[in-house]
Amino acid sequence: MLTGKLLSIGRIALQMEGGYITRLFLPCEAPTAPEPPIDSPAERAFCQLQEYLAGARRDFDLPLAPPQGTPLQQEIMHRMCRIPYGTTVTYATLGPARTVGSVCASNPLPILRPCHRVLPAHNPPGNYRGGTQLKALLLELEKCRPNAPKT
Repeated sequence: MLTGKLLSIGRIALQMEGGYITRLFLPCEAPTAPEPPIDSPAERAFCQLQEYLAGARRDFDLPLAPPQGTPLQQEIMHRMCRIPYGTTVTYATLGPARTVGSVCASNPLPILRPCHRVLPAHNPPGNYRGGTQLKALLLELEKCRPNAPKT
């Protein structure tokens, strides 16, 4: 099921399959999709995303599809998910830099799996599927709200 909603960063969309969120489409790529039903898992996801963007949420409690790829790619995704709110790391911190860059670029759940917190060692902030402006906005949001409530 594909649903969409207008949030403070623009229109985003979520793909849900088998009760899991399998893809988050950022504003630059979001297809047109109907709003989610009230009290649905997708509506809950949009609410948590908006809370995060408003600085009122640090963590997500959502049914995310398991990471895909090779065992190394899956491990990198798990490491990425453990980067604390308001913190950044370099690609090489999580594994072989090229592999980490590839994992970040193909991350189907940006924001929810915080690839925006991973930076190149030189010339940060680096690329981001949603654009460098969105990546900078997310990093600034977390930097400005280091004491946001843990949820």
